[in-house]
Amino acid sequence: MPSSSRRKVKIVCTLGPSSSTTERIQALVEEGLDVARLNFSHGTHEFHAGLIASVREAARRTQRTIGIMQDLQGPKIRVGVLPKGGIELKSGDTALLFPEGATPKTSTRGKILVPISAEIAMSVAMDTQKGARILFDDGKIAARAVQVSPPEIVIEVEVAGKLTDHKGMNFPGTPLSIPCLTEKDIADLKFGISQGVDAVALSFVRTSEDITKLKEIMRKITSAPPLVVAKIEREEAVEYHDSIVEVTDGLLVARGDMAVEIGAERVPIVQKRLILACNELGVPVITATQMLESMISSPTPTRAEASDVANAVFDGTDAIMLSGETASGKYPAEAVRTMSRIAVEAERSRELNSTRAEILPMPGSTVDAIEHSASMIARHVGAVAIACITHTGSAARTLSRYRPETPIVAIMDNESVLRRLSLTWGVRGVLVPKVGATDDLFAMVESALQSQGWAEPEDLVVITAGVPTLRRGTTNMVKVHRISPRVGRRARPS
Repeated sequence: MPSSSRRKVKIVCTLGPSSSTTERIQALVEEGLDVARLNFSHGTHEFHAGLIASVREAARRTQRTIGIMQDLQGPKIRVGVLPKGGIELKSGDTALLFPEGATPKTSTRGKILVPISAEIAMSVAMDTQKGARILFDDGKIAARAVQVSPPEIVIEVEVAGKLTDHKGMNFPGTPLSIPCLTEKDIADLKFGISQGVDAVALSFVRTSEDITKLKEIMRKITSAPPLVVAKIEREEAVEYHDSIVEVTDGLLVARGDMAVEIGAERVPIVQKRLILACNELGVPVITATQMLESMISSPTPTRAEASDVANAVFDGTDAIMLSGETASGKYPAEAVRTMSRIAVEAERSRELNSTRAEILPMPGSTVDAIEHSASMIARHVGAVAIACITHTGSAARTLSRYRPETPIVAIMDNESVLRRLSLTWGVRGVLVPKVGATDDLFAMVESALQSQGWAEPEDLVVITAGVPTLRRGTTNMVKVHRISPRVGRRARPS
């Protein structure tokens, strides 16, 4: 039995050239992939439709529940096309940033010409003040604005380097008014929803209003919108993270752009604070960027990378993410296997896992009280599983908030809702035929748990549900139940 059957932290894998076929995706699933990330900064709709079909087929073949997260590109805060071979920028050089495809209005005398994405040129120039820092290529090149004449900016280079086509730009300390959603993003969003993606990640989030706006747009497109995952990478998002966590369905700690925005030295502390804020409210959180970066070209990780993955687990993250390692690396399956093994080993050391104070139920919430009690009861009686009968997944997410040692098995009749639990810590699922109030509830639970190997005859399990109606939002019962001896045996996940 693979380690993924025991692992509680989920694994998100970015798909790309190294993982674009059904067979390769199936190999990742077999090693522990829980959620496939599709990066809409690259590829056509036709390409992504093929990936989605391959993910669904790989899930069918392996009988696993696999979620799909669409990652929207957001505004392209990038340089444009540069001369072949790039431009050498030396310390003290003066450069002119101007909209790609336009003729510069500012004098070009003594200046190096650097076109930037036309769609953002006016907006960023309007927001930029003289003296503002401007970084290129993940901070490898640094400059300051010495003159601003929207849509153009004259900069003086402070840290030299070679600048090539389409490298990213960052404006640390400058609040940018440019919208998170572009016309391309909305077109991509409509496509993703039509394909049944389970979550949508929003890039360059600034405040909670960005999340609210995206949710409003999705509700106009579909009555069953996917989850929204806020990517925290800008300085404003770090500052306003508490209000963002309150309205989002999930959060992604995008440590790459974040390091450029706020400084690499602050990232570890911010990571811990973001994870804690999400844990307290039961919001799934993904830790991402360069977790096993060396495995893009090496079959084994560095010791520092192994520690990074383990420490994210200790911090309390719901999921850990691979990017280039699985999208374009030489060893995609090995990277997933390695990450899964590190996570399982870290989870064994319960005393090192998040040292935060115990999270208590929200006052007045019946479902919180029930699921918190289920977590404690399962530990005291030695239950092999907590069976959570849920229609919307809310009860399972609530139970996950209390981080029980006992496996959480969400039992439901809706496959799309089950897939959306793929990001939630500790939750595995069993799909059953439509559940009605007249069904034999406990016989159904026994059958579901044993069919998937979560329980054997005579085992104790804890069950939570809403009785007698089994309707959504009615969780009001917790029961310790012993599996009857009359159903056939099957080995429980080890």
